[in-house]
Amino acid sequence: MKLKRKNACRFLFTSLFLHAFCFVGIPQATAAPLIVKVNPIELDLEKPGREFFGDLTFLSGFELTSGDSRFGGLSGLELSMDGNLLYAVSDHGYWLTARLHHNPQGRLTGLGPWKIAPLLTPDGSIVSNYLRDAEALVRDRDGSFIVAFERAHRLWRYPRSTGPFTSLPEPLPTPAELQNAPANGGIEAVTILPDRRLLALTERFENQDGSLKGWLIQKDKFFPLSYLQSDGFRPTDLATLASGDVLLLERRYSLISGVTVRIRLLSRGNLKAGARLEGKEIALLGPPLEVDNFEGLAVREDPKGGSFLYMISDDNYSILQRTLLLQFYLPSSTH
Repeated sequence: MKLKRKNACRFLFTSLFLHAFCFVGIPQATAAPLIVKVNPIELDLEKPGREFFGDLTFLSGFELTSGDSRFGGLSGLELSMDGNLLYAVSDHGYWLTARLHHNPQGRLTGLGPWKIAPLLTPDGSIVSNYLRDAEALVRDRDGSFIVAFERAHRLWRYPRSTGPFTSLPEPLPTPAELQNAPANGGIEAVTILPDRRLLALTERFENQDGSLKGWLIQKDKFFPLSYLQSDGFRPTDLATLASGDVLLLERRYSLISGVTVRIRLLSRGNLKAGARLEGKEIALLGPPLEVDNFEGLAVREDPKGGSFLYMISDDNYSILQRTLLLQFYLPSSTH
C-alpha cells in the first residue's frame, strides 16, 4: 500500500522520536567475533569447472552458514579500499565484516575471521523495528559508508572510523516523493559515480508508464531518472566501474522457474537527469545453476585490467534459502 506523503513523514518522525526516547543512554555497540562456515561450491553442478557465463568468468563460489541467529539477510555489499575486507549490511540491522583471502591471481580462496555489530542511529542507539531494514551499502571516496534503508525510507552516511561499527550516521537529504514509495519497494540499489553523485534506483516505486523511479543525488539536489524494467526483473544493487560505467544486479523470482539473476551494464554516457535507463545484458544466471536471492554487488579493479565482481545473496533468514558469495572476472573489453 502506498503511503500519502504527509502520513509517511509523520510515521518517520514518530518512529525516530520513539526510538530515540526508548534507547537514550544505551552505550554504543562494539564489534563481536562471528563464527561462519565457508564451504566452496561450483556454480554449475552439471558441468564442474565451467568458467564462462555470458561475459563473466566464474572464479570462485562459497556457501556461508552460521549457527548465530544474527547471521543472514545480507542485502548490501562493499569492499574496503584495498579490496581485502568485505562489508555487508543485513535486513535485521547488522554490520558484518570479513577478511578476504585471494591468491596471487586475484581469485578468492576464503574468508575470515568475521565480525558483527548492530547498526547505530544518529543518537547512538541500536536500530530496531522499522528502522533496521538496511538494503544497500556503498563506500564513498572519503572512507565513509552510505546505507539505504526501506520501510522508514532514508539514506544515512556513516563517517569514516575504525569500525565503521562505532560510527554515528548523518541523515542525508532524499527526494520528498521517496516517502510515497511502497514500504518494501524503496531505494534498493545505490552507487557513487566518479563525480561523487549518488545513483539510486527503487525496487517497486513505479512511474505511470511502469518504469521504476530513480535519482541522481548531488548533495541536496535531486535529478529524477527512470529505469525500464523488463522480463520481470527488479534492481537489487549497483556498482560503479573505473570507466564510469555502472553494473546493475537484478533478480526475478517465480514459483515455476525459481530465482534468476541478471547483470546489466549501464553506460556512463546515459547517466544524466531525465534519462530512461536500459542496460545491456552481460550475464544471465538461473536454474539449474547454484543461484539464490542475490542482492549485494561489489567490484574491485584488477591492476592488470578488467574487474573482479562479488555477489552475495539474501537468505531472508529462511531455511529454504542460502547465503552464497560468488566471484567473477569481467574483462575491460566488455565496456
